[in-house]
Amino acid sequence: MSRFIESICVLNGTIRNLELHQKRFDETRLKVFGLKDDLKLKNFIQIPKENQIGKFKCRILYAENMEEITFIPYKLKTIHSIRIIEDAEINYSLKGENRHVFEELRGEINENEIIISQDGCVTDSSYSNLIFSDGKNWFTPETYLLNGVMRQSLLNSGKIKEMKITVHDLQNFSTFKLINALMNFEESPELNMSILT
Repeated sequence: MSRFIESICVLNGTIRNLELHQKRFDETRLKVFGLKDDLKLKNFIQIPKENQIGKFKCRILYAENMEEITFIPYKLKTIHSIRIIEDAEINYSLKGENRHVFEELRGEINENEIIISQDGCVTDSSYSNLIFSDGKNWFTPETYLLNGVMRQSLLNSGKIKEMKITVHDLQNFSTFKLINALMNFEESPELNMSILT
């Protein structure tokens, strides 16, 4: 049975981008299970008292129905080096529980993170979307694997723009960031392009 995940940021007791998580949750349940029922995430997320100060990942595991909700303290991952790997076969358009393909790719490298390219176009890292700066503006690849909630939020606000970015185009950027539901624009560190191999 296919199971899916929503990873939601809870910061000091406040749920971030709930509307976008709800939209993805609804779309996944409709596409995979044909369900149109009105199942609201807000009715299931009860933040424990001990998780109301600090940043936590609220991890929702679901299929046709809710299966598990956990709260995990969030710690920012330190990135030292990233390997660009070409893999045209990966399909991760839905945020599924099964992430073995990413684990296998990361197991093959010495660097501590990967960026996946498909047909020479930049997509995502193993756990985040990407944004690149040319010194003036920030851009995200239009060839993403998963349209992440933070990516969509930043597009909606106009902070980033979408464009086709090939591996060859990376030389035109000065810095980049990894973004996801737990790392917004301000929280994600700005990385130098030189760490890409």
